[in-house]
Amino acid sequence: MIAQKATPLCIYEILKKYSDENHIMSAEAIREKLKKIYDVDMERRAIYRNMDVLRSMGIEIEGFQDNRQGYYLMDRQFEQSEVRLLCDAVASSDLIKEEMGKAIIKKLIETQSIFQGRMLQKTIFVKHGEKAFNRQLFYNIDALNVAISQGCKVSAELVEYDLTGELEKIQNSAIVFSPYVTFWVEGNYYILAKQENIDDLEHFRIDRIKNIRILERGVDMIFGGINPQQYAQKYIIEKGENKLHFDIECKYELWQDIAEKFGHNAIVVKKNFDDDISVRINTVPSKMKAWVLQHLSECEVTGPRKFRDEIQDTIMKAYKKYCR
Repeated sequence: MIAQKATPLCIYEILKKYSDENHIMSAEAIREKLKKIYDVDMERRAIYRNMDVLRSMGIEIEGFQDNRQGYYLMDRQFEQSEVRLLCDAVASSDLIKEEMGKAIIKKLIETQSIFQGRMLQKTIFVKHGEKAFNRQLFYNIDALNVAISQGCKVSAELVEYDLTGELEKIQNSAIVFSPYVTFWVEGNYYILAKQENIDDLEHFRIDRIKNIRILERGVDMIFGGINPQQYAQKYIIEKGENKLHFDIECKYELWQDIAEKFGHNAIVVKKNFDDDISVRINTVPSKMKAWVLQHLSECEVTGPRKFRDEIQDTIMKAYKKYCR
């Protein structure tokens, strides 16, 4: 038998699962669910009192006096659109295997009513296919976050993929480091850290380390603070390169891809004849080169001259390799 003090929680769980703005529950329907699920007999007046208790706790419930129909839970941990966004992110992640993805999505959907959940289930599809999945990643993240919260150093070993696609330890790769923050950049998790007896900050792929042990030694202090966003931008996204201005000419149709890729770092400086445009892009050389090689037949680099020569040299090497 459910204790009397727990009945507000029972009503909350019923409203959470069986009500939303399109599925309003009458007091009688709530009474029936209480009896069926929790074996609790409750008169209507007691239901009204428990609704007041839930509202006094800050839970938003629309009632009969608001809509002349009944009750539904307004206040949820996630909005339906937020759950959809999170589910899509999980479903498309290369880090999460299909079975685990489905389990996580199920938990997210359970934050909604069963009716909203059914609608979400019809529109969310977990991506199939081979994924280079490393279950150790999730254990590593937990261990590192514990070490960070406790201010402790850790020991670990670095790993890499062998020719069979399995992760194996790199020879003489045991390290001891002070962990400062974990972060996600361009599809991978990283730990920002400083090795013992090395002054500079470093980053390690969290899925490329194993055998993490939390040590009873405090982390090395960093003076001046750490900005993970700035660090990731400079050393992971930009790979330590300096940004430069690059000039290209292309058809107008390619502008959509440019704007999506480079955002406000790209501007149209001139519209030429036949829908050709001249574009100036401010980015790092490696990122610009990768994009140009992807769109070789659709664009032409006009500057800087040194970068144009580098692209030309890459094309000639490829030509000799594939057209001999």
